[in-house]
Amino acid sequence: MIAEKIVVSDTNIFLDLISINLLEDFFRLPCEIHTSDFVVGEILKPEQISAINGFVYSKKLTVRSFDFAELSAISDLQQNCNTNASFTDCSVWYYAKKINARLLTGDGKLRRTVEKDNVLVSGILYIFDNLVEYGILDKTEASKKLSQLLSINPRLPHGECQKRIEEWCACRGANVS
Repeated sequence: MIAEKIVVSDTNIFLDLISINLLEDFFRLPCEIHTSDFVVGEILKPEQISAINGFVYSKKLTVRSFDFAELSAISDLQQNCNTNASFTDCSVWYYAKKINARLLTGDGKLRRTVEKDNVLVSGILYIFDNLVEYGILDKTEASKKLSQLLSINPRLPHGECQKRIEEWCACRGANVS
């Protein structure tokens, strides 16, 4: 279950959820969803911009802008990390750390760096697990959507995805008997 009141999302999480039509379900989770203005600036396709802006306008997505001192701190994070993290990545890292929130990202290098900085970090599987746990998606739909995402995003942890798909399918089979 989501223990944090606030999660901060990176660009790739939004794009993955949009690609499998789960963005609206994501915003049904019992937490506040935040991001940075740099993340919103990376979303380029008109239909994706429209989807994100809908949640901004309805006040379901909080978009954080930074003052000069914060921009300087983000720049320092970027210069001092040895993973070539983008400024956008560092903006959500900085923000999650500042407000003591969980960072949601699919970027493995960023994830490892952020964990070393003692910031809670999770990826798309955390979101799927919570969508199932809160009954927003049933296990059949979750397995279908995760299979769909796995077919279009090769960077996902294949083994962990397959494990969930099999578990959710096995549960479905057990419920049918």
